[in-house]
Amino acid sequence: MKVLEQVGHQGDTMWFTINEIPKEAKRVEKMFIAQSEQSGSVHALCGKYDLYSLEDGFCVDVLDDCRINHTFKQNINENSLNKNIELPMKDHRSSVLPKGKYFVGIQQRYDPLQKLWKKVID
Repeated sequence: MKVLEQVGHQGDTMWFTINEIPKEAKRVEKMFIAQSEQSGSVHALCGKYDLYSLEDGFCVDVLDDCRINHTFKQNINENSLNKNIELPMKDHRSSVLPKGKYFVGIQQRYDPLQKLWKKVID
């Protein structure tokens, strides 16, 4: 997998275009991409896509324009994940993700005291 460019972010999720879905990526059932540790909100991709899991994030093969929503977990179900719809907003407006292949990961910050990179926690 070659990362081509960062195309955006929503909250603590970062989205990058890639040239291909890696062979080691495992196809998984659609689910939210990230969940808040505090508020119960989620970042969820809604529409026609295939989701793949990697050790450090997800790959997404977007088959038709999809919508990235920041909403509450109770708004996520099989129906909402399979339609390009805007769900009730938590903090961030939804964004359209065009057809293509993407890698999505969680933003990281450097902790100088521990000298480690850590995933952002909200």
